[in-house]
Amino acid sequence: MIGTDSRAVNKLTGQIETDWERKIFAFENPRASIVFAWAGSVKVTGSHFGTVNLVTETYESLSRLAFKNLFATDLAGDLRRKLNIFTVNTTGTLAVGIFLSFLKGSPWVSQIKVSKNGRKFDCSVEEGSANGSIDIVSGPEFDFDKPDSLNQAKDMIEHYIQECIDDPRNEDIGGEVHVGKFTSAGFD
Repeated sequence: MIGTDSRAVNKLTGQIETDWERKIFAFENPRASIVFAWAGSVKVTGSHFGTVNLVTETYESLSRLAFKNLFATDLAGDLRRKLNIFTVNTTGTLAVGIFLSFLKGSPWVSQIKVSKNGRKFDCSVEEGSANGSIDIVSGPEFDFDKPDSLNQAKDMIEHYIQECIDDPRNEDIGGEVHVGKFTSAGFD
């Protein structure tokens, strides 16, 4: 299960662009099935080089990968090369992506963190396995009990995201709750 809110905020102006943004995406090819979501600043704008959209770049990078091993390290390297056309003078996390995948029939969970690191961007990878736990892409840390079923996981995710939407301190979180189910049979 993977879930998000649907609010898109322009980080340059601080204005809400829409409360109906799609944030969960699926990528399919004969070697891999991947579902992913990005949280944080998904679009990076540079003064001379245009904009890098992490969703578009993720699709483009995934379409070039051979999937001979775990893909997240290769994907993070591609994203890092694309982002390094920009120079920055701050440090901190820009965006976090969660990637659920089936590679050669086995489930896998990966997380990629895009950070500003002084003068350049960096992309770090955390690999894990699908162990039935719920991974939080963004928001306050919250301890979940291991769900007994997919329906219970869906209810827990919906409830958590709705609480984040309803919390007035979370101005960047809003709109509707979107939840996706990803199994070996496909994404819904």
